[in-house]
Amino acid sequence: MTPLFSVIIPAYNSDKYLLETLNSVLKQKFLKKKYEIIIINDCSTDKTGSIVKIFRKKFENIRVINNQKNQGVAFCRNIGIKNAKGTYLIFLDSDDELKNNSLLKIEKILSKQYYDLILCLEFKSNKLRINPKAIRQLDTVDSFIAYENKERIYNPYCWNMILNRSFLQKKKITFKKINIYEDQVFCTEVLFSVKKIKIIPGSFYKYIMRPLSLSRQTNYSALVSCLHALMNFFQIIKNLKLTNEKNIFIQNRINFIINIINKYAAICNLSQIKKISSIYKKFTKKIDIKNSPFYNNFFSISNLGNLRKKIIFKIKNYKFQDFDKIYIFGFGLSGRTIFHVLKNQKVKVDSFVDSEKKFLDTKYFGIKIISPQSLRLKINQANLKSLVIISVTEKKVLKFIIKKLKDFGFKNRNIKILDI
Repeated sequence: MTPLFSVIIPAYNSDKYLLETLNSVLKQKFLKKKYEIIIINDCSTDKTGSIVKIFRKKFENIRVINNQKNQGVAFCRNIGIKNAKGTYLIFLDSDDELKNNSLLKIEKILSKQYYDLILCLEFKSNKLRINPKAIRQLDTVDSFIAYENKERIYNPYCWNMILNRSFLQKKKITFKKINIYEDQVFCTEVLFSVKKIKIIPGSFYKYIMRPLSLSRQTNYSALVSCLHALMNFFQIIKNLKLTNEKNIFIQNRINFIINIINKYAAICNLSQIKKISSIYKKFTKKIDIKNSPFYNNFFSISNLGNLRKKIIFKIKNYKFQDFDKIYIFGFGLSGRTIFHVLKNQKVKVDSFVDSEKKFLDTKYFGIKIISPQSLRLKINQANLKSLVIISVTEKKVLKFIIKKLKDFGFKNRNIKILDI
C-alpha cells in the first residue's frame, strides 16, 4: 500500500527534543500503514542515533537514513524527498511537533479534491492579524500572492506546506544548499510553480521556539546564508517571466533578507565583509543584474563597511560605564546583534529579558535569558543603576515594554531604545 503521507524529519543532535517530536506523529489517530516517517540522521554526535534505532525497531513505518558526514538541513530534506514513497510530503523539524489529529484533518481536505499544495498561514507572529473569512476565499495562488502583498502575513517555512510529491518531482524543485533561510527560496519557487492550491487560515504544525536553534545563529555563516538566498532570488527573477504581483512578492522576500544583512554586517569583521563582497562579485559575472544597480552597490566593501560602522556607532555611542547592570530586552535578531557589538566593545551584558517562556533559564554565549518578572526581582529600586536596552521597535509592543519597566521603577535615564 502506498502511504498517503511521508513525514520527513532531518535530525542533528536532537536528543533533547526528538522523542516528543516522534511521539507527536506516532500518537496521531491515523493508521500507521497510511503514513511513513523518514528520519535523516545528519551525523549526530549525541544520543540522537540511539533514539532513532529504538523507534525504528519498534515501528515498521519508520525509515532511517544515516548521513556519513554532516550535510545540513537542506541536504537532508532533499534526501527525504528523494526516498519518500508517500503521495504527500510533510516537513517536520526535529524539535517541533505535529498538532493532534493533523493527519486526519489533512486527509479530509484531500478526500474532496487533489491539490499540489495545502498552504497553512497561521503562525504565532501573525495569529492576531489573520482574517479567516478573507483567507478562505483565496482559491488560486495568484489571489493569495496579491493578498499577501497587501496584508504581509505570510511566513515562508516549508513546514507550513503539505506538498504533492509528484508535483515537486515534475517541477524539479529542491532545497538549495543554504544553511539558514533556505525556506525563503524553496517556498517562493513552490508558490511560483503551483497550480492547484488549498489555503487555510490555521496550522497543523506546532512550532516550538528554541533559543539556540540554527535559525538564531548570529555570525558570519548566517551572513553567507543570506547572500546565497539573495543570489537564488536574483536567479529566479532572471529565469522566470514574473507578473507584477509576483515581482512585488519576491521583492518583499529580498527586502526581508537585506534587512537581516544590515544587522549581520555589524557583527562581522572587515575581513569577512571583504569575503562577502568578493563572493557577490563572482556571482554577478555569472548572471546579468545590471538593471539592479542598488544591489550591486549594496555589496560593495565600502557600503557594507559603512553599514557596519553606523550600527556599531549607534550602539556603542552611549555611556554604558554609568551603569552597574545592563539588560537587553528582546532576544530577537536585533537584541542578539546589540549583544555581540557590546561584547566586542568589552561591555558586559547581565541578561537578556524576553517574555517567551520557551527561552527562559537558557543561556546564549553564557548570558541567561530571564522573564520580565525575574528582572523586577533583580532591581534594587533604592539604588537603581541598571540600564535596559530595548531592541524591540514595534510601536505597540515598545509602548507596553516601557510602561512595564516604569512600573518596575525604571526612570527614563535607565531605558535606552536602540533601533538598528
